[in-house]
This record gives sequence, structure tokens and C-alpha cells, in this order.
Amino acid sequence: MTKDGKEIRLDQLHDEIKKLNPEILSDLNRMIMLYSQAQIIIGHLDAEALYTHGAMYAQRKQMQAEIIKSTQGTVAEKESTAEIETYELRLAEAEAKSESRKWQNLFKSYDNLIIALRRDERTAIEEYKKANDLYER
Repeated sequence: MTKDGKEIRLDQLHDEIKKLNPEILSDLNRMIMLYSQAQIIIGHLDAEALYTHGAMYAQRKQMQAEIIKSTQGTVAEKESTAEIETYELRLAEAEAKSESRKWQNLFKSYDNLIIALRRDERTAIEEYKKANDLYER
């Protein structure tokens, strides 16, 4: 599976984040910015996966309708034939939905991480202020 430009850029952001030290205030600030940039990319990836899921669903429903329309037999026989013949599409649909869920979960995780990093940043700034106040006395 080859990665598209968005996933390559996401990897680049992750590589840059790994090089930063959250103990250094400027690095911490940069991490927050990079995670926020990653969220933008993740949002696009999720949207693409969600679109794929919707398109697969529409394709499956259309195929089921065509099969039911062209098949002879009872309603139950027509529906079971349609279910059997659209099995692969249903699997592809499920895969697309799981891809979307993967990106949604990562987005939410980054949201929580950014909140924690911002809290750390505020704490560090307060500590620097206290230290400055002590030296100014």
C-alpha cells in the first residue's frame, strides 16, 4: 500500500515532533502547532475515508436493487440473492468505515494530547513567572 501525499506529510510531522523536547517551552509550543497541523491533515483523511464509505454504500444499495429487480422468485429469495451477490461490496464498505474510524480516533487522541500540552505550557509559563518574580526581589 503506497501512501499518498497527506500521509507522507503526516509522517513528516510525526518525525519532527519526535525530535522535540516538551521540557523546553519553545519545543512544547512547536509540538502544539505540529499536532494541530496534523489534525488538519487527519481531518482530510477522515473525510476521504467517509466519502469512500458512503460511495461504497450507495454502490451496494444500487447493486442490491438491480439484483432484486432482475431476479425471479419470492421477495425473500430475491433479497437473499442480493445479499450474497453484494457480499464483497459490503466488506469493502466495512473497510472504508474502519479507515474513517481510525482517523476519527486519531483526531480525538490528538485533541486530548493538545489540551494536555497546552496545560503543561501554561504551567511552565507560570513557573517561569514565579522564578522571575523571585530573581527580581
